[in-house]
Amino acid sequence: MTTNPTNSTKAICLWSLFFVSILLTSGFVTYSASASEPNRQQTETTLSPSPTATFISEITPQTTIDPQQKSTLELLTDTYLITSTEQTELFMPFIMVETAPTLPAYVPSRTELFCDSLPFSYPIPDNSREGIKDTINILEPTYITDLDVALDIRHSWIGDLVVTLTHHGNGKMVVLLDRPGYPANSLGCDRDNIDTFLDDQISTPAEYKCAGSPAAIAGIYLPTEPLSEFIGDAMQGSWTLTVYDIVSNSTGKLDGWCLIADTSPSPAPATPTPTVQPFPSSTLLNGVTGKNQALPLDCETRSAVDWANYLGRSINEYTFFNQLPKSDNPDKGFVGSVYGTWGQIPPDAYGVHAPPVAALLREYNLNAYAHRPLSWDQLRAEIARGYPVIVWVIGNVSLGIPIYYIPSDGLATIVARYEHTVVITGYSDNYVYYLNGDTIYRRTVGQFLDSWSALGNMAITTQQ
Repeated sequence: MTTNPTNSTKAICLWSLFFVSILLTSGFVTYSASASEPNRQQTETTLSPSPTATFISEITPQTTIDPQQKSTLELLTDTYLITSTEQTELFMPFIMVETAPTLPAYVPSRTELFCDSLPFSYPIPDNSREGIKDTINILEPTYITDLDVALDIRHSWIGDLVVTLTHHGNGKMVVLLDRPGYPANSLGCDRDNIDTFLDDQISTPAEYKCAGSPAAIAGIYLPTEPLSEFIGDAMQGSWTLTVYDIVSNSTGKLDGWCLIADTSPSPAPATPTPTVQPFPSSTLLNGVTGKNQALPLDCETRSAVDWANYLGRSINEYTFFNQLPKSDNPDKGFVGSVYGTWGQIPPDAYGVHAPPVAALLREYNLNAYAHRPLSWDQLRAEIARGYPVIVWVIGNVSLGIPIYYIPSDGLATIVARYEHTVVITGYSDNYVYYLNGDTIYRRTVGQFLDSWSALGNMAITTQQ
């Protein structure tokens, strides 16, 4: 029988390609074949170990063949064929590629409020190491990126009290308050009531507070032990607040408490602590001037245009106010009527917080950035650089009680009655100087920090 030379050549090519496919499954191969040298013994085959792979396109072997053999390659059913006018590349399927595991992307946190709506006030046992315990059970499988605690306690001698928070999911416990006023006063603070938020990012400890009104501890202060102990932990689980009265003859009750948590589906990445440039012990800026506000509730506008004027930008007070957005969320816009009664909280006539004011100032080509909180050191460093600071306080720098408010957008924020703004113009070891209307006033550092704390050390500076 006569053998057809064309069929013989095809058979040799098929056997050659079958051999190549076997080699390809065991390693990465570079195979070169010339049209004039179809014999298998005349080919050169180079085997090399597999490189570290990240993308399939980086490690795919290539086979360059004579275009006349393309019809033979098309018979191979276990390859993908990509053709071109000059060469054909043969890509082997089902190659296993090792890649590094992908960590879940961090989702920006959101603030959530977990409160116990007590059916009635819980009496705190007098002179008892058992105390009163109340538990909030949380089902959300999120991670804590920041945690604050709100306390509403009626008691006639708060220096008797110890307050702790325990997370039963991991057994961690922190002391929130430990006999405020003690040991400076051997009997502790002898004033009434606690209306406070405890927050690691505020400047002064709650332990040292003992005011006459509106409560012995009113504002936002540091807890005795840091709540950062819980950062990175799961929010899910049982959280118990325990209030002990460990001295006899004074009584009280727990009216309510909340966990204020910033949470994310994944743990937050570590962030460096911001550095603060050294600053002198005292600085007083000259030439910061102002006027009394033109409208009943436009203190934020008056402070903004006075601040801008010091930086060389003249802005009309009415124009600036009319350009502010309007909202029932003070973090997004002005709440209520500017002609309303001072001392209310949203959604009634109130005012506006730092973010919308700073955003509008930037439209006037000024470096203006909102902060909440800004540290006492950061504030003094900004003054020392030669720039006044707009701050949110209570009244003419008085004490206030923070209140959590949830607007229609569901984004909880802290508000307070008699919210007001002033412009800080200087500081010393003992005093803070500020512009309120057309007058420079001073208050002790302690008075200022207490008032500033009620809205979470909110401020506008020239620095991000």
